[in-house]
Amino acid sequence: MVVIGTNVAAISASYYLDSNNEQLTQSIEELASGSRLADPTTDAAGLAVSGNLTARIDRLTAAANSAGDVVSAAQTVDGFLSTIQNQLTRLSELAEEATNGAFGSSDRANYDTEFQDLLTQINSIQSEATFDGTSLFVAGSISCAINADGSTDSVSLTTVGSTTSLKINSLSINTTTAALSALSLLNTAISTITTRRATVNADISKFNFYITNINTENENTTAANSKITDLDVATASTQLSKYNILVQSATAELAQANSSQSAVLSLLK
Repeated sequence: MVVIGTNVAAISASYYLDSNNEQLTQSIEELASGSRLADPTTDAAGLAVSGNLTARIDRLTAAANSAGDVVSAAQTVDGFLSTIQNQLTRLSELAEEATNGAFGSSDRANYDTEFQDLLTQINSIQSEATFDGTSLFVAGSISCAINADGSTDSVSLTTVGSTTSLKINSLSINTTTAALSALSLLNTAISTITTRRATVNADISKFNFYITNINTENENTTAANSKITDLDVATASTQLSKYNILVQSATAELAQANSSQSAVLSLLK
């Protein structure tokens, strides 16, 4: 049937032109952004899942950073304890030497001078030891989240470090008797410090495992999110070429449909 009221061919060509042009625009947006979700309406469910995964990734990153700070604080504690241990070792060496009854009073006084200086240094370390403004030789602990769900753990601080807490504050080695007594107490103090260092390093090891676990989950979650959000460029490029050709084809056919009715005029002449 030949009509001039309704150009069905032009309507059909126009429909396909609009549809193909919409797909072409979507392909351009995706390739320009590198994201499948450049237009969120194309995958509303994926958008919701990706939003949750992105938030979890950010929390995991924060947890890893916090756990790293706790490890740094614990390592700082161990560093101070290591210095104190070295000083205690030197004190015990001096006490051992001062048990020599062949020393005169002046020699023994010289040994005791270094001995007292070392005791003072230990107290200085204990009182001045801080990490980012936090005193480290106090009762308490440092805690932080160890996963994305808010679970926490902590490392213990220590009150052991001063000569008073180690029960060596009143020692001297100015006599052989005093040196022998000091030697015994210093051995106990060294044992106390090494035990405390073992605890601190166990905490460090524990938090290093937490960090490894956090980073592993972060990597896997990021990979999962990538599958939802990141664009397959090869496929998208193919789609772009396809819809570019279809748009051109539909445009040409629309022009053909619009011009086809001009032939009807020949019937009216």
